[in-house]
Amino acid sequence: VEASRMIQLVNDILQLSHLDNVSETGAAPAMETVDLLDVARECVERQKVNARRSYISLTYLGESAPVAGSRSLLDELCQNLCDNAIGYNVPGGSVRVTVSDAGENAVISVADTGIGIAPEHQSRIFERFYRVDKSHSKASGGTGLGLSIVKHAAAYHHGTVQLESQPGKGTTITVTIPKKKP
Repeated sequence: VEASRMIQLVNDILQLSHLDNVSETGAAPAMETVDLLDVARECVERQKVNARRSYISLTYLGESAPVAGSRSLLDELCQNLCDNAIGYNVPGGSVRVTVSDAGENAVISVADTGIGIAPEHQSRIFERFYRVDKSHSKASGGTGLGLSIVKHAAAYHHGTVQLESQPGKGTTITVTIPKKKP
């Protein structure tokens, strides 16, 4: 278990280092047309076993929303959002991934019915290694880097990340990405 956590930590650090390098040098990964609905569908398919094991209902819905982007970064973004939504949920809870075409932007939103995030922690959850509940994070195998990767991947695509959360009622994280790179 500890070896797996260490491998995940190293992989997350490498991913963040790569994103930092892209920001500093402008060395960009290959850009292509990526439909966020396809990303959501594939992400949900990969996460189904994880969700079932935690007694969580996991669904996706929406419409085609193509963007110019890095498929691997967008996939990583969705994976990290779903990992958190499942890991910080309650048995019998749900996670819903929604994709929409909002004119100039494409939007992917992950909403859960989990434990939520207290207001005093909400401004810090996208920081590297920040954990609201250190005991739960260690038990769930988290590295404290997932939401930082989400923030950096969104920024790479000139997007924004919005958080809505209430303790005991769940969390919704919405990423808005311009369809065309500015």
